[in-house]
Amino acid sequence: MSSPRQVPQMRAAARRVKAGGERFLGGVLPGASARRLREAAYADDWAAANMEARRAMGPLWVVLGDSASQGIGATTREVGYVGVVHEMLRRRDAWRVVNLSRAGADVADVLARQLPELASLTAEEPAALVSCIIGAEDVARHTPGLDTSLRQVIAALPTGSVIGTIPRTGRGAPTAALDAVIREEAARHQLRIAELPSRNLGRVRDHAILGDVGHGAWAKAVIAAIDGPPAEIASTTDPALPVVPALPDPS
Repeated sequence: MSSPRQVPQMRAAARRVKAGGERFLGGVLPGASARRLREAAYADDWAAANMEARRAMGPLWVVLGDSASQGIGATTREVGYVGVVHEMLRRRDAWRVVNLSRAGADVADVLARQLPELASLTAEEPAALVSCIIGAEDVARHTPGLDTSLRQVIAALPTGSVIGTIPRTGRGAPTAALDAVIREEAARHQLRIAELPSRNLGRVRDHAILGDVGHGAWAKAVIAAIDGPPAEIASTTDPALPVVPALPDPS
């Protein structure tokens, strides 16, 4: 009979076995079927890792986002930007990461599913770090009212969280206006901004994805945001808005 401690370990092991089968089939099947299986494999790998992270000790980083935060496009989950940043953080302390992102997620998914999961996860003890990189799927789908939805997401994130800008994935994409919204709201709520580079995007049919190089570039941007101060509203942005001072240096 399994002990209560063994049950999560068994579930994590089962998830990893399932992910292994999905990776194998994803390597031999063509087209969209292969892509879906690879996405499922990353999701199962993260589900197993999340189970282990919830039981571990150390500063907690909670990740919200879409397929990029899952590591899609990278050769392995560990080479995705979340894996790279986690490895950098582990050199400083016993950081653990719970990844609540989902392939294909949009801003509505963050509002309806990921933020409530974050609230449940941190009900007893707040996370040391929360990050959210979202919006690319909405831009591709031309989601109406995206600026308002982004403001809602940012307002719901804890102070000091990292929010990413939206990388340009094609000509004419309305990312500049949306990035202005992100910067304004990040300053208002004392969030940190990861200025994500738009280069290093590859394409799989109609999907813009990051490769290993792109994930590495995003990792550098996220680490720079983690180590930097919260955003401030420039005095020329809107004179009616108050300037939000940076948080004092804890050192």
